[in-house]
Amino acid sequence: MDALLTGISRNPDLETEVRAVALASGIANFTVFDLHGHPEFSLKSEAHTWLLRERPGGINGLDQLSQVAVEREGQWTETVRVGGGERLVISPVERNGLRLGFVSVVPDMQGVREQAAHVVGFAVAGLIAVLVIAAGVPGLIYMRRKWRIEQADEHIQFLANHDTLTKLLNRKRIEEDAARILATCRATRERLAVWALDIQGLGDVNKSVSQEGGDELLRVVADRLMHVIDRNDLVARTSADDFMIVQRNLRGRNDVEALARRIRQEVEVPVTIEGITLTPRLCMGVSLVPEHGRTIVQLFQHAELALLVHKSSKQGDFVLFEPSMDEEANRRRTIERRMREALEHEQFELFYQPIVCAGEKRILGFESLIRLPDGQGGYIPPSVFIPIAEARGYIKAIGDWVLREATRQIALWPEDLFISVNLSAVQFRDGDLVSIVRDALAASGIAGHRLEIEVVESLLLDRSNAILEQLQELKKLGVSIAMDDFGTGYSSLGYLWRFPFDKLKIDQSFMIAFEQGEANIRQIVSTIVSLGHHMNLKVVTEGIETAEQAVMLSEIGCDQLQGYLFGKPVAAERVAGELLASLSARVAERDDRTADVATALEAAS
Repeated sequence: MDALLTGISRNPDLETEVRAVALASGIANFTVFDLHGHPEFSLKSEAHTWLLRERPGGINGLDQLSQVAVEREGQWTETVRVGGGERLVISPVERNGLRLGFVSVVPDMQGVREQAAHVVGFAVAGLIAVLVIAAGVPGLIYMRRKWRIEQADEHIQFLANHDTLTKLLNRKRIEEDAARILATCRATRERLAVWALDIQGLGDVNKSVSQEGGDELLRVVADRLMHVIDRNDLVARTSADDFMIVQRNLRGRNDVEALARRIRQEVEVPVTIEGITLTPRLCMGVSLVPEHGRTIVQLFQHAELALLVHKSSKQGDFVLFEPSMDEEANRRRTIERRMREALEHEQFELFYQPIVCAGEKRILGFESLIRLPDGQGGYIPPSVFIPIAEARGYIKAIGDWVLREATRQIALWPEDLFISVNLSAVQFRDGDLVSIVRDALAASGIAGHRLEIEVVESLLLDRSNAILEQLQELKKLGVSIAMDDFGTGYSSLGYLWRFPFDKLKIDQSFMIAFEQGEANIRQIVSTIVSLGHHMNLKVVTEGIETAEQAVMLSEIGCDQLQGYLFGKPVAAERVAGELLASLSARVAERDDRTADVATALEAAS
C-alpha cells in the first residue's frame, strides 16, 4: 500500500490517469486510509469534511476512520450520508485475506441524476404522448365531425333560404326579410316598391336550346338583376320563371321608372347560349308602400296582379298596381275555378256555326266554338275565359277536349260535312299535337279530310320550323289547314307559300268595315280572294250578316261564307234537330232575297 501510494504521489501522470479513471467510472472522489484509519491519499486535496460524527456505524467526524471501523473484521461495506446530501461508501481493502487498508468512495451522483432526469423526461414525454393520442385522436375526430356538421348545417340553411340554381333568395326568405323591413318602415317612413317579374317564353327557350340552356338563361338574368339593384335592395327567384325585387329608400315614382329603364337596358341584352342568341324579355308589375298595402302578403299579391296585367297588355316598361285590379283578380279567380270544375266534370259545351257554299248555298260543314257555362243558366264568353286559360295553363287540356268532342260529334252527322276546330299556339309547344289528332280521328272513326284545323298568323311568328313540321304531319293525316283571321295580323305572303295551307279565312272586320261604308273594302277583299285562288287555296269570309255582303262576296268569287245570315252558333242538339232539317229551306228563301238585292243593285248601277 505504501509503495502504491508513493508511486501515485510521485508520478503526476499516473495521478492524472487515476483521476481520469475515477471520473470515467462515475467516482466523484475517493480516499485511501491506512490500517489505522488515517487518510493517506485523496483524489481531491480539500479536507475530508464529509466524514460524519461518531455514531453507531463506526464513523466519526474527524479526518480519519473511527476505531470501531478499523477494528471491524471481515469484508464489509457501509454507506453513509454526509453533508450536502452526498453519499459515500467505505470498505476495507484486502488481498489474499490480508487487510491492506481502507477506501472510501463518493459516487458522481450528478451524472446519475442527469441520466435519471433524462430517462424520466422521456418517460413523461411518452406518457404525455400516450395521453394525447388516447384523448387527442378522438378529440380531433370530434372536432372534424363538429366542423362537418356545421358545414352541413350551413348548407341546409342556405338551401332553406336560397334558390339552388341562381343562388338568389327564395320566396320564403324574401318575404321574411321584407316583412322585417316593412316593420321598421312604419317608424322610419321609408318607402318601398315591390316588383314581380316574369321571363316571357322560357318554355320555348328550353325547347329551342335545352333544359340546361334555359337554366343558364335564368342564371344570366339573375346575375344581371343583382347588378342593376342597389346594395340594400332584395332580389329573389320565386318560381320557375318569376323573380321578386324589394326596392328600398324610394323617393318617388321616378325611382321606379329609373329601375325599370335599367332593367330594360342591362337585363334585356342578347346572350349566346349553345350557339343560339337569345334576348330575355321581362314583364313587370309593381306595388308601392304604403299606397298598395300594409302587409307583405298584400304587396306581393298586388305586384303579381300588376304583372298579370302587363303580361296581357305588353304595354309600357311596367304596370303599377291599381285597386281595380283586385276586383279583376277576384273575377279571374272565379272564372278559373269554374274552368277547373268544367274540365274535371266535362261541363264545357261546343256550339256549331254552319259554313255554306257561296254559290249553291248548301251546308259544307261547321265551325266548333267552345262555351263555358257560368252555372247560372248563362255562358262566359270565350273572349273572357280563353285568355285566363292561356295564362293559367288550362288551354292545352281544353283544346284537347275540343278536338275529341268535335270529331266525336261530326261522326254522327252526314259524311259530306266537315268540322273546323280552332287551335291555340300552346297546343303546338309540346310536340304531341299530331298524336292527339291521330287518336281523336281513330276514336271517332272519321277520315282526316273531315277535320279542318284553324291557326292564326301569330302562331307562325315564333318557332316556325317546329310548327311547319307539325302542320306537314297533320296534312299527311288528310287534315285541312286554314289560316284564320287573315288580313288582321302581319299577313306575310311568305307564310302562304311556306306553310301547307288549304284555306284562307277573311276576318269579319272586313264585313264590318264594308257595312260602315269604308272605301275600297270590296277591292281589298277581291284582291285577297284572287290571291288565294292563284295559290290554289279556298277562301271563306266570316261575319256575314246581310244579304248585300253575301252578294258582294259571291260576285268576287269567294268560295265559302259564314255568319249570322246563315245561322248563329247553336248546340249540337239544335243542329241535329233543326238546322240540318230546315236550313235548306231557309237558304232558298235567302237566295230569293239575295237575287232581289242583286237585281236592285244592277238597276241602281
